[in-house]
Amino acid sequence: MLKTIKVNNVIKKFKTNVVLNNVSFEIHQGESVAFLGSNGSGKTTLVEIIAGLQNPTSGTVFFDEKTPEKFTNLGIQFQEGMWPKGTTGNDIIKFYFGKNYSESEKIQKIIDIFEIQSILKADLNNLSGGQKQRFNAFLAVSNEPEVIILDELITSLDLKMQIKLIDYFKEYQKENKTTLLIISHMPEEVEIMCKRIILLEQGNVILDANVSDVVKKHGSIRKMIVKHCAGKKI
Repeated sequence: MLKTIKVNNVIKKFKTNVVLNNVSFEIHQGESVAFLGSNGSGKTTLVEIIAGLQNPTSGTVFFDEKTPEKFTNLGIQFQEGMWPKGTTGNDIIKFYFGKNYSESEKIQKIIDIFEIQSILKADLNNLSGGQKQRFNAFLAVSNEPEVIILDELITSLDLKMQIKLIDYFKEYQKENKTTLLIISHMPEEVEIMCKRIILLEQGNVILDANVSDVVKKHGSIRKMIVKHCAGKKI
């Protein structure tokens, strides 16, 4: 069982542009952490480095003693997915779980929860934003990962589905002691799903705090962000 994700002195540069500037922190098993920040703050790059999708210019990331590319028990839901033309949801599920996946009660249960049965025969590239979100979220959790990364989970979803998926991931994380990492622009989503926030600005971590402490000090995550955007001390 994974104990700790360690991010040590991570720097990421694109030519002369410093996207992440000496970022360090630890995330322990079962924590739920939100990465916040404006566009260009470095949060997506940071999460992609944690997931092993990008390499840092310098610094290290370890899942206990394993580097990201050697840690396989990770589920990722990103907003978009690039699929070969004509690829269907059925094709992807068969690739991961075999052609008899429909006989698996576990897989069928998750398909029902994410309400994707009706879109499994459609070209994934032709799905709406909300449909892609639901399918990608399904893939993120279907292998029962120890670490789940969610990127703007409720964007493009109607309110009913937002509530349903937030409740599902909260319960899943609690029952399985899963480490949950999310990127979000929705403060209310963060307050419901996470116990900790890491706020980035221009590649620097400017706040690493418990959600409860932030809410106690500012009234809500949204009010803290409003103060920050207005240039006030947080």
